[in-house]
Amino acid sequence: MSKTQEIKVAESLVNLMDDHWFNPTIFGRYLAEQPIYTIDRVMEMIVSVIAEQAKMYDVYSNQGTYTEGLMLANELNECIKAYQESNQLNNLKLPSRSYKVKREEPKERTYQFGWREEKDPFSQP
Repeated sequence: MSKTQEIKVAESLVNLMDDHWFNPTIFGRYLAEQPIYTIDRVMEMIVSVIAEQAKMYDVYSNQGTYTEGLMLANELNECIKAYQESNQLNNLKLPSRSYKVKREEPKERTYQFGWREEKDPFSQP
């Protein structure tokens, strides 16, 4: 089974981060200096990472062990949730949240045509 381009890039990035000389600041600056459309895709990726790490924070914080990175991801995730609640995003495809906003569904209209009898017209009086 062949891997998608996204998986190949993600694996390469993870392997690079294992190197002692990897500088995340240089990587971040390079990604930040991209055209506007690319920046939207980068932000979608970052929000996805934050959302997944926030889930990990929930797991590890219950066990009493977590990192500062997981704590930061959890706080950023809360900020992103608050931002999503107050703003409608048209161009970014952010991860769906666990809660669903219940929208009022329009009532189904029923139409009746013709004459309507209150009692059975075929019954004997």
